[in-house]
Amino acid sequence: MLPTSLWSTLLVVATAASTTAAQFTPLHTSSRWILDSNNKRFKLRCLNWAGHMEAHIPEGLQHQPVDFLASWIATQGFNCVRLTFSIDMALDQALKVSTSFSTLASRTGAPADKVTELWSRVQSKNPWITSLSVGEAFGHVVDALGAAGLRVILDNHVSKASWCCNLEDGNGWWDEAPGYTDSNSRFFNTSNWERGLAAMAQFAVNHPVVAGIGLRNEIREVPVIQSRSAWYDFIARGARAVHGANPDLLIVMGGTLSSTDISFLRTKPLDRAPFGDKVVYEWHHYTFTPNWIASFKSCSVWKSVTVGGTSGFLLQQGKDYTGPLWLSEFGFGQAGGPPERKGIGSQEDYDYVTCLVDYVKGNDGDWAIWAIQGSYYVRDGEVDKDEGWGLMTRDFSDWRNPGVKDVLAPIFQVTQGP
Repeated sequence: MLPTSLWSTLLVVATAASTTAAQFTPLHTSSRWILDSNNKRFKLRCLNWAGHMEAHIPEGLQHQPVDFLASWIATQGFNCVRLTFSIDMALDQALKVSTSFSTLASRTGAPADKVTELWSRVQSKNPWITSLSVGEAFGHVVDALGAAGLRVILDNHVSKASWCCNLEDGNGWWDEAPGYTDSNSRFFNTSNWERGLAAMAQFAVNHPVVAGIGLRNEIREVPVIQSRSAWYDFIARGARAVHGANPDLLIVMGGTLSSTDISFLRTKPLDRAPFGDKVVYEWHHYTFTPNWIASFKSCSVWKSVTVGGTSGFLLQQGKDYTGPLWLSEFGFGQAGGPPERKGIGSQEDYDYVTCLVDYVKGNDGDWAIWAIQGSYYVRDGEVDKDEGWGLMTRDFSDWRNPGVKDVLAPIFQVTQGP
C-alpha cells in the first residue's frame, strides 16, 4: 500500500484541479494539451459511468443517492466523469423515467416483479427522480457531479440503448457508409446519430459542467481491411453536429478497430480547422485489445513498438497530426487476487494494468478507467447484475478493491504541461 502521506498528497493535487474545474469555463486544446481558460493544463483523470443501457439513466441510483456518488468520485481524486448515453435517449429526452422503467422488463426480458421493485428502490434512494424525464434525470446527475467539482464528458456509446460492444450488436458502423453490414450497422442510423449529438450538445448549454462530447464509442468496421476514407467523412459530420450546436465543447473522436487504431492520421491528418481548438482523440486498451495480443502481451514490445504506431504517435509535438490523446477506456477484474497483486484477480490483468499505468505515467497522458458501476439495473435479463470490473461494490458503497487506487496513484499526478 502507498504511505498515507503520499496518497493524501495526490488527493490534495487532484482536489485542487477539481476546484478549478468548478468554474465550468470551456476547455480548449493546444498541441497535445487540454487547457482551461487560464491556459493551464487540465489533465483528464476520469472514470466511466454507464448511462447508455435500456433504463436510459446512469446506473446505480437504486443503491445510492446521486450526491453520495458524486462526492465519492471527487474525494477519490478523479476530476471528471465520462458519462455514456444512447441516441435512443438523446432523441427521446422527454420520456418519463417512470415510463422507461414500466417497460424495462418487456424490453430486456427481466422479471417484471423484480423490475417493479427495482424502480421502487430507485425512487427511495433518489426521490427527486419520480416525476422527471430521462433528459431531466441526466441533467440532475450531471449537475450533481458539477456540484462536487467534477467535469463531465458525455459519450455517445451506442444508438440502440443496450450493452456494448461486438460486431453483432448493430451499433458499430454508420449505416450510410461504405462497408455496411446488417449485423454491425442496423441500428447506427447516421441521420439520427447527427441529430442525437446535436441534441446532447444543446443539452450541455444548460449544463456547463459538460466539457465535451465523444462522437461515438468504439467504431468497428467490417471487414477490418476496408478503406478508412469513410471515417474522415462521417467523423466530420458528427463533429459539425456538435460544434454547430455548442462551439464551447471539446469534440472527442476515436479511430477504428474499437478505438484501438488511429494510425491512418500519421499519413493523412484530419482537417480540424472547422472545429477550432476543440478536437481531442481517444484510444482504448484492454487485455483483449488486438495490439496488446500482437505484442505477445509483452510490455516492453507493446510500449516500444505497438502502441506508438497505432495511437501514441499523436503526442509527438510539432506535427500536423499532433493533438491531445485520451485513454478514455481501460479496465480489468477488480478483485480476487493476493496482496502482491494489490488484490487484482489474475496475473495477466496485473501485468497489463501495471504496464499501461507505466506507459501513461511516462507521457503523463489523460485517462478514464472503466468503470464506476458495481452492478446494472438490468443486464442480460438479470436485475442488479454484478459487474466484476466495477470500481465500486455491487451496492455502490465504496471501492470493490482498495488496492486498485494504489496501482493508479502514479497517473493521478501531473508531471508535464505546455
